[in-house]
Amino acid sequence: MNLILKSAMACALAFSLYACSKPVELLVSEKGVGPVTVETPFDPEVVAKLLPSHTVEAAVSAALQPGEHTIRVSDGDKVLMELYPSGDGKMVETVLVLDASIKDNNGIHIGSTFAEAVPDGDTSECNIGRGEKEGRIFCSQPRNVHIIYEFQSAQLATDGTMPDAAALAAWTVTAMLWDGSEPAP
Repeated sequence: MNLILKSAMACALAFSLYACSKPVELLVSEKGVGPVTVETPFDPEVVAKLLPSHTVEAAVSAALQPGEHTIRVSDGDKVLMELYPSGDGKMVETVLVLDASIKDNNGIHIGSTFAEAVPDGDTSECNIGRGEKEGRIFCSQPRNVHIIYEFQSAQLATDGTMPDAAALAAWTVTAMLWDGSEPAP
């Protein structure tokens, strides 16, 4: 084989290895988070195959009933997200995004402000947190029932009333939830 052909084959092999090993993009969309959707079995081995460049493990989450499991996805020591099961425990139904490296289809991420996430300031799709979630505001992504933002501020909403958009403008996204349990409108 001549030198040019050998070089071309080596470059093609290097490119194909890179293409197969590059990380899966974790983008929150109406359908899911990256390759994880409501059609994904709630099984750490299946999720690990979908996210080969991440650490995937079964875990117990404080947000669930005692003894119930979640699937935790990490990048090194950094927890990126937790996956929660459907009612029958067979499929992924909800994903809680916990790291700013994961953005939604509008570029919103943990650390984005209310003004960025809800640019029209419409709080009609927002709810005030109760119980241990008191002081937080939860808003659906505009025109999307599957993506929910959790907002917090140093000035918590503890009086039971929704602050106006001007007061919420600087509140920041502290978590993002993809909920596949709701049918698309």
